[in-house]
Formats: sequence, structure tokens, C-alpha cells
Amino acid sequence: PFSIGIEGPSAITKAWSAALSNGYTQGQLLRLLSVSGFLYYVYNEVAFLALSEVAPVTHAVTNTVKRVVIILASIIVFRNPVSKLGAVGSALAVGGATAYAIAKSKFGKAKTE
Repeated sequence: PFSIGIEGPSAITKAWSAALSNGYTQGQLLRLLSVSGFLYYVYNEVAFLALSEVAPVTHAVTNTVKRVVIILASIIVFRNPVSKLGAVGSALAVGGATAYAIAKSKFGKAKTE
């Protein structure tokens, strides 16, 4: 629903038509969408369960590591080229997220004590 509001129904219709023209059937597309939605739901459930079992900083740092793994897997498996600027940007984003999580934990406790 959110993507329909941003991209509009015409973009979704184009994507659906392109998938059909690439050989997918409507049944296959509906199955893929259903599996994708279910897996995203399971991902969110696991994230909430993990958050209830570990400290928020541990969860944030683990989430950051997950992003690094996804970026590296994308580079290796799909052979996505990475420019120097892209690598620097990714490293900066990951480093910043990790530093933020650690600083928030360290200084957040100091304010409450």
C-alpha cells in the first residue's frame, strides 16, 4: 500500500507486465509475493524476539553487522561493482551506525544515573 502511494498504480502495473513478459505466470508472481511477505513477517518477529533477549546496543551492532554481510554477499554473489566512493560511503555508514549505538549506550546510561 505504501509503495502504491509513492510510485502510483502505473508503476506497479508496468512491473507486473514486465514480469509476465519475462515468463512468470500470475500464480508464480502471487506465490513469490506471498513468500516474500511471510519471510519479512518472520524477520520482524525474530528481530523483536532478539531485542527482548539482548541489550539494545547488542541488537543495534548485530543489525549493523547484518548490513555488512548483505553488502558483501551482494558484491560476491551478484558481482555488483563497488566504486571507491561507494565503499567509503558504506564504511562510513556502518561505522557511524556502530559508533552511534555504542555512544548512545554509554552516554544514555550516564544521564539516567
